[in-house]
Amino acid sequence: MSLTGRGILLAPGGSVEASKASLEAGADAVYVGLKGWSRGGGRGELTSGELIQVLALARNKGASVQLALNTIPKGHEIDFLVERLRELEAWGIGGIILNDPGILARIHQCYPDFPLTASIGCGALNLGDVALLEEIGASCVVLPGTLDPAEIAEIRPHVKAQIEVMIHMVDEFHQLGKCWMPSFYRTNPSPMPEMPADGERLTGSIKRGGAGVCFKVCQQPWGLYFNGQHVDERMLPARQVSRAAEVSAYIEAGVDVIKLQGRSLPVEQVFSLVQRFRMALDQARDGRQVAGVPPFELPRSWVVVGR
Repeated sequence: MSLTGRGILLAPGGSVEASKASLEAGADAVYVGLKGWSRGGGRGELTSGELIQVLALARNKGASVQLALNTIPKGHEIDFLVERLRELEAWGIGGIILNDPGILARIHQCYPDFPLTASIGCGALNLGDVALLEEIGASCVVLPGTLDPAEIAEIRPHVKAQIEVMIHMVDEFHQLGKCWMPSFYRTNPSPMPEMPADGERLTGSIKRGGAGVCFKVCQQPWGLYFNGQHVDERMLPARQVSRAAEVSAYIEAGVDVIKLQGRSLPVEQVFSLVQRFRMALDQARDGRQVAGVPPFELPRSWVVVGR
């Protein structure tokens, strides 16, 4: 089998314990959030001290750590953000994941050699999208697992940037990574006791953990009424995409990074999830069969919510 992609397994680290579980299950890299910089509020984010712990765990495993910076700061906060990255770079962060193209371009200008990933929130779906993000400084671009391997194969020969596919994710009714339902947000963020009162918490994002707290209305039943009469009640569409059985096809298509969504999953589920994809990748690399491995299909109860 000729594997043209690198096949790096990038796993979630919503806590120090979850990061450790991902690494022990075979992740080549973990991605984490830093409080005040990442959506999720106090859930799925690390303090600076916890981030340092995860960096040490990763070094011991020969793995790397990427920082998800997916808030959208106000203009006056961007200078602070850019300057803080200098310290984080010195700590040994392996790269930054960004979901705002303008901020990505700005950071690339300041740190031209620092690896920057255009998050799934940047909305790339085709060659033109990937090429544009590469042009403004992305060294890696994340594509959703809803794209087939054949679609990835059409993009791969035309760009130098790494291609990352979120192969385990939730396909939602809105663009993943950017929710534009601000009427369902509290716009007065509460102070975070663990953060210093020096502006370190970014407040400008209309996202979870930023300017407000999401009430997760997308995960509640919505009623349909006609002439004042209740007709139906349904959940907004969301389905789990978990394409472990197609790992080999994605690698053949030239995918460099296999990404798993799930910073909000319990530690034991993170371990099992990463372990299954590690086995799938190993089989894709050399074709060997591992005795006693169940089919790579995740239970319906493993739909990732909250992230």
